[in-house]
Amino acid sequence: MFATVALGLAAAWAHPVVDATTQQLMHRADFEQVVISPDGAHLAVASHTNDGTMITVMNRQTLAAEFQINPGSRGEVSSLDWLGSSHLIVAASRADRAYGVALGEPTLYLVTIGQAHPIRLPVSFAGMIEGNDHEILVESCDGYDDGECKLKISRVDINHFTATGTTVAVAPAGSSDVTLDHQGKVRFAVAVDKEANEKLFVHGDDDKWTVLNDSKSSGAYVLPMGISRDNTTAFLITEHKDGPDSIDAYVLSSGARKELLRDKVSDPLGVISSTDQLEPIGTWFGPGVPTARFWNEDDNEVKWRKMLNQAFPGMQTEITSASERGDVMVVRTTGDRDPGTYYLLDRGTNKARILFHAKPSLDLASQLPATPVTVTARDGLPLHGFITLPPKGAAPPPMVVMVHGGPFFIRDSWGYDEETQVLAQHGYAVLRVNFRGSSGFGKPFMQRGYGQWGTGMQDDVTDATRWAINQGLVDGHRVCIYGGSYGGYAALMGAIREPGLYRCAAGLAGVYDLNRLYSWGDIYRSDYGLKYLQTVLGTDKAQLSQRSPSDHAADITIPVFLAHGDLDGRVPIKHARELRKAMTKAGHEPLYTEYEYEGHGLALEADRVDFYGKLLMFLDANTAPGGGSSVAGASP
Repeated sequence: MFATVALGLAAAWAHPVVDATTQQLMHRADFEQVVISPDGAHLAVASHTNDGTMITVMNRQTLAAEFQINPGSRGEVSSLDWLGSSHLIVAASRADRAYGVALGEPTLYLVTIGQAHPIRLPVSFAGMIEGNDHEILVESCDGYDDGECKLKISRVDINHFTATGTTVAVAPAGSSDVTLDHQGKVRFAVAVDKEANEKLFVHGDDDKWTVLNDSKSSGAYVLPMGISRDNTTAFLITEHKDGPDSIDAYVLSSGARKELLRDKVSDPLGVISSTDQLEPIGTWFGPGVPTARFWNEDDNEVKWRKMLNQAFPGMQTEITSASERGDVMVVRTTGDRDPGTYYLLDRGTNKARILFHAKPSLDLASQLPATPVTVTARDGLPLHGFITLPPKGAAPPPMVVMVHGGPFFIRDSWGYDEETQVLAQHGYAVLRVNFRGSSGFGKPFMQRGYGQWGTGMQDDVTDATRWAINQGLVDGHRVCIYGGSYGGYAALMGAIREPGLYRCAAGLAGVYDLNRLYSWGDIYRSDYGLKYLQTVLGTDKAQLSQRSPSDHAADITIPVFLAHGDLDGRVPIKHARELRKAMTKAGHEPLYTEYEYEGHGLALEADRVDFYGKLLMFLDANTAPGGGSSVAGASP
């Protein structure tokens, strides 16, 4: 049985049979942006085809196409904004033919509706000014601070782009991100130094910069999330040493500060803005299905937004744009079974009609839900995650434990996930857990992961796996582990530490030698990156070796599938090649695939389809009912 399955898979491996479901799920969204003009008469729609992204201006009433903007073959549109009702500001670039992604910064264009030739703007777009349809805000460098650009924000008239514009402000430190109010005044600048310390500067009415927060002394980051419609109050996301982040109000004139919202478990997950998009009014919280919360329950805008959310139960709603009067708007809904649906909502009648599904060919009825779960780790730490079960069958299904990358500053979320759907729609339960170190649960939870690669973080994944088995949700004899980047590392460490728990392991762009992170890849090359590695990994070479799959290849006895991009600059392909070499020497050669033009992950649709076709073949061969480890060895 072993030899027959292994040879059969090896023979078909170079050309996996990929069914329509996988191809459909891996296909990029057709509709990517929809924004309504200030007068409510037109919709600007960015839609993607096999040859690039096209912008179509439609009549709002009839949805008839009246004007098109074609960035050209392989065009990519990164932003699309109305400037008044007669102009569009479009940021566009071109995807490289070989690599499938845009390699350069997008170019800014001013498009006059009805005119054939857009004007290329020799500036970088920074924002717009409320009520001003003849000026935009642009950014440029005003010298350098310790080798980093000091950002300058200027006002420029769209009819006089040859002028340098009027300077609004210059950031107080190099490599700063700035926040502007609705009248074009720069209010905040955020700078992170080479030691990962953050400074938040506030720009006063006297045009002077002062430090509002210095994480070196406060121990916490503070980041602006928006400014009130009247430009008097800012809303800040504030870290805490004892739990999740809060949202605070900060009065710009006096510096008075007040906590508005804070959850016991979850960080704020995303801003909820007013209909006109000018003011934050709430945020989403939740370790599971996100819940909308607001800080002024008496606000009529909040009451209406609650009604909107109730009209789309089980979904997250977002107003992408609205007419200047607020009577007509575009609403985008997303959920665990829907990657996005755009509606045109008439606020006068409170009626909505569907404009577009992001993926029109997707059968939403076939998508499978993500059920929130809570697991208690062996040390008592609560862990939150999701399990997606395949269509119900006669017997418990096999399971794939899918570990997210990062591992820090990333989390598994409730929303739509193509990888989960590929596996679940092919008969696998999919378990995702936010192990210690994941973001979204406060700074202390993330810091629990420091120094815990291959130990505490790995134990959390193991504990979640055993929980799902003990609940009787899955067949405990048919479980595999898979992930990308850090998730690939965790998959191989799972194979080493829990060979009796997992039937197989697969890694995409995985880290397999922790010591080599100090000499391979792009992280260690900056002071910031080096500090990061020292903080999250430590510098004890013996300890890092003990936690590196490449140094323990002989302990990997279950079937393994490795895939990596040849051009991965973050985790160089040498990680995969060295692990393959070590496993082959130990007598357990993995199945192996390299992707010629890919970096850290898979950008080309053809490569994604190929990879998931191979992953499914690998999983199918190793989770057959009643079988043991059934595939190892030959590679194409």
